[in-house]
Amino acid sequence: MTGKQIVKRPFLLYLLVFIFLLAGMVSLVGTLGVLQSWNWWLSFISVQSIVLQVFSVVLTTLAWISAAVILWLRVSWAVIFSSVVTILIGVWFWVERLFLTQNPLPFSRHMLLLAIHCVFLIFVFSSLYLVAPAMKLFRSSQINSGSTSV
Repeated sequence: MTGKQIVKRPFLLYLLVFIFLLAGMVSLVGTLGVLQSWNWWLSFISVQSIVLQVFSVVLTTLAWISAAVILWLRVSWAVIFSSVVTILIGVWFWVERLFLTQNPLPFSRHMLLLAIHCVFLIFVFSSLYLVAPAMKLFRSSQINSGSTSV
């Protein structure tokens, strides 16, 4: 008989994976939208801008989905990776929105989105902080239950 502990995934981990997959799917839809309207993009802007747009959206899609998969697998560095992905994508979103647009909006038009983004970041980072002990507990139970046959 083996003394193997079963460590369940907390609900917050399911929620985080769902949010990251949802963000990845939204980014994937953005990629498909850019590819579908390729001719319209070419008629209004340069090819370099389209390539930058496609590259950033594909990279964003891969980052969100890889963060979700790594969290689901409970890799020991999953919380750090997910935090870095969230920070990098958030910074890129605001850089693109404020500095790389050709028709920038006044700052007062960004206030609602800034508030929503801050609430989202607080939720994600606090959730990752709360999920971190479950990752360590899962890893320690895997190490301890190696070959303990009685």
